[in-house]
Amino acid sequence: MGCWKWFSRVLDEAGIEVTDENAEKIDEIIHEYVSERAAYGRCSPDWSKARKKIQANEEMKQELIARLRSLA
Repeated sequence: MGCWKWFSRVLDEAGIEVTDENAEKIDEIIHEYVSERAAYGRCSPDWSKARKKIQANEEMKQELIARLRSLA
């Protein structure tokens, strides 16, 4: 499963549609973001827990949305 599937609501808010062409880059951005936050203790490395934490934390959600919008 691609990392992006855990974050479909965030992708919707970012206005990002997952395609064959961008799925790998989306995975990369989300993986990098979650890994960085986990290293600082701000996020769980478990994708389902990370998704819940990011969706509940507006600042983190907006940071991830900004990174994802760079794809557009």
